[in-house]
Amino acid sequence: MGRNWSRKRKKNNTDDNKPRNGNVSSKESNPDWGKERDPRSLVQIGNFKMEAYYAYQGIHDFRLEMTTTVTSSVVECFNAMEKETERQRWLTSMKSILPISFRIGNDVDPSLRERLELELEEFVGKKMRIEVEPKGGNRRLQREQQNKEQEEEKEDNKDEGVEAKLSPLAKEVQFIAPARKLPFIPHAYQVNIDKQTLRRNIAFKPFHDWLKIQTAAGFVTRQEAVSMVPPVVLDPKPHHVVLDMCAAPGSKTSQLLEIVNLPSDKDCREPIGCIVANDSDVKRAYMLVHQMRRINSPAVFITSCDARFFPLLRDKENGTTIDFQEGIFDRVLCDVPCSGDGTLRKNPGIWKNWNCLNGYALHPLQLAIALRGAQSTNVGGYLCYSTCSMNPIENEAVVAELIRASEGSLELVDRKLEMTGLITRPGMNRWKNLSETKSSRENKNIKKKNNAKMIARREEWAIKNKKETEEKACGTEASNMTQNTLTESEDIAKDAETTEVEPTKEVSIRTKYQPNAMDDKEELKKLVESAGMVEFSSYEDVPDQMRQRIRPSCFPPSPEEISKFNLKYCMRILPQDMDTGGFFVALLKKVAPLNARTRRRFEALQKDLDKKSVVTGTIANANKIDVDKDDSEPIIKKAKHEDVSVEEVIEVKGKIGDNKLDDRTNNRNGNENTMSLTDGLLKKTSGKDDRKCTMIGKDKFLTVPDHIFEPLKEFYGLDDDHFEVGQYYVRAGGDSKVLYFITNTIKKHLIGKGIQEKVIVINTGLKGFVRNNKDCEVRYRVAQEGVHFVAPHMTKRKFSANLKDFEMCLSAPTVQIKDFSDAFAAKIREVTMGSFVVMLEGFENDYIKKFVICCWKCRGEAINYLVTQTEIDGIRSKIRSIA
Repeated sequence: MGRNWSRKRKKNNTDDNKPRNGNVSSKESNPDWGKERDPRSLVQIGNFKMEAYYAYQGIHDFRLEMTTTVTSSVVECFNAMEKETERQRWLTSMKSILPISFRIGNDVDPSLRERLELELEEFVGKKMRIEVEPKGGNRRLQREQQNKEQEEEKEDNKDEGVEAKLSPLAKEVQFIAPARKLPFIPHAYQVNIDKQTLRRNIAFKPFHDWLKIQTAAGFVTRQEAVSMVPPVVLDPKPHHVVLDMCAAPGSKTSQLLEIVNLPSDKDCREPIGCIVANDSDVKRAYMLVHQMRRINSPAVFITSCDARFFPLLRDKENGTTIDFQEGIFDRVLCDVPCSGDGTLRKNPGIWKNWNCLNGYALHPLQLAIALRGAQSTNVGGYLCYSTCSMNPIENEAVVAELIRASEGSLELVDRKLEMTGLITRPGMNRWKNLSETKSSRENKNIKKKNNAKMIARREEWAIKNKKETEEKACGTEASNMTQNTLTESEDIAKDAETTEVEPTKEVSIRTKYQPNAMDDKEELKKLVESAGMVEFSSYEDVPDQMRQRIRPSCFPPSPEEISKFNLKYCMRILPQDMDTGGFFVALLKKVAPLNARTRRRFEALQKDLDKKSVVTGTIANANKIDVDKDDSEPIIKKAKHEDVSVEEVIEVKGKIGDNKLDDRTNNRNGNENTMSLTDGLLKKTSGKDDRKCTMIGKDKFLTVPDHIFEPLKEFYGLDDDHFEVGQYYVRAGGDSKVLYFITNTIKKHLIGKGIQEKVIVINTGLKGFVRNNKDCEVRYRVAQEGVHFVAPHMTKRKFSANLKDFEMCLSAPTVQIKDFSDAFAAKIREVTMGSFVVMLEGFENDYIKKFVICCWKCRGEAINYLVTQTEIDGIRSKIRSIA
């Protein structure tokens, strides 16, 4: 009810002449009223603070210089004009709408990929004529055109009325190429339009329909171009064990899983690698279930745990845990929560809400996650740290502190030369620590206190007090009291004018940033100070009350450390270079195990970051704790969980569409809801959403009891030499409705090491068998989701079919047996009622191509397919690729 009322109020307030109060219309009281309602209007205005902050940081001090037609190099700007040109390029790109991009999955069969690329040829590089309507539609254009003509009429002193006409710019005609290849990402494409134009413009309907079908089938993934870079930089292999610490909504996870899901050799029957996809929010982790379902791989283990305390999995010998072991993961991705100012092109609200304090607030969280990621990486493995922010406090400062704390165990790796066509800027060695003297809430209160309405109200109070004191005044004493009251009232009115904060007055939401000289650091510093920010050259200059906000690790490294850290190997991706969003990527290799001293330092830092204390915030201060005490190992902190009562159990549900799963994104701000775990129950620790739905992660995965699986082995002939009953699991409290197939790698490296006791397990494996709801000799039928891992081991109720019979199985929900070829029909008639499997001839043992169909033999002369429409569309696409 509240939502409908809010929409109604919004609709009523869109009228330009709608008064905000009963006396004066909003348009008359404020000529700019209504402009801030359009997010794009704020984009065009910009943000004075943000622009001044990054100009003073020096991100415009370098420019691209084309060395050849395909390569470029980064050179330093020589004068103020070059720096201003670079700033304008950056600003223009940031204010334009982000084009969409997509990629064909790495695990797609080469023949199918070739077919998809052929279908894309009519879109790639071929310019199309489209008509683009600006945001707001024709109504807004009519209103703007009418206002413009009315202003011209007043200037020309015309008396005749002007009729509103449709602007000739109502529909802008453009000739664009819908898609172009991205050379630095395998099988990736970028579309030179935004998603709204793609959906609305009729010229793109065939392309949009094709994109939706292939996305639903799992062959294509829509993902921001720069978001594809970290998985490529990480370079996983099919046999690797990978950890994605902050995985939701899952675009990067799916990109990693596409590699891990590939067979290691021609005789491989299941993936031998796996990926752990973790997110601190249970509801966001459920997005991963939906996203990973498109790839349909058992090689993913989805968990929910605070990434700062992700458990360090240890082997066990003779019942005792080995404490001094390195991490088990070959690759670790730390795509941490960040302020997200690199996503300004798709999140215009950041233009209004940007604040440099956000970086300081997120810095401890980012560093703690990176520290745990370094502990989880095995020797010789790689850790990728990435954000969608351009702020060095969230980027280079975290990487520098991570290398400093590792004492030589971690080193940066340069991967730029291996990614042809990727244009990046080197990491920063020096940066400024700028902070606002007042928080955003304090600035808001000051602005509210000193606006015209409050000043007028204080003047009314002063007059009212004056009259009351005059009435009560008597004699000289009363006269003096009145005089004092009047003086105080006048002082209040004067203070209301003089106490107005200068930055609030000069730098408003509509103040444009216009520096006089980009190479004049003093002038840039004055502009930064006019925006309410101050600079601290060292940690000693930070006031005591701000030391919880600004930590020593936020400051640049010393000259000696600069030569050791090689921060230039970090990759800064700016939006103007490749028409993308802003992004930061750093790849670190673990070249040596963490010694006892380093582990104690990591533990001291994590403890400090968790408590948000400033006393032990640096390595230097960590030395004062116990890092040099002896050679004993530190106590490894366990994953954070809290006690939960049954009354506090909540349920999380929702079918989330692919189009709603945007990349970071991917704009995670560190304020996500957190969940806790005790005895398999969930508790809501923050948030306002009280809607109830099914519980997630409430039960462990347990091996299937023998009395359930023995009848299935006999009915389906599961006596293959490679078949293992121990790879099938059930949820402890799920009444054994689903039997999940889980790979040996997950069974050994994760479940076998007790991960289920330390985190919330959201999902893993694939549905191998599902309980019947019809009469049959056995209680379970084969599930289409995991049939490609069950069928190769079946010796009964499995049939090969030629292409014609295979397609006939999918022609209708119910197919008469007589419609098949005589040979295939004879095989089906011999089968008793229940589930059976049909495989395409020549693809019986290929789990990647998955030409397998689950069917049901009915009582009469008919069969039903047990396949969803999305799966059918995917199979038909694969058939076209081999036909």
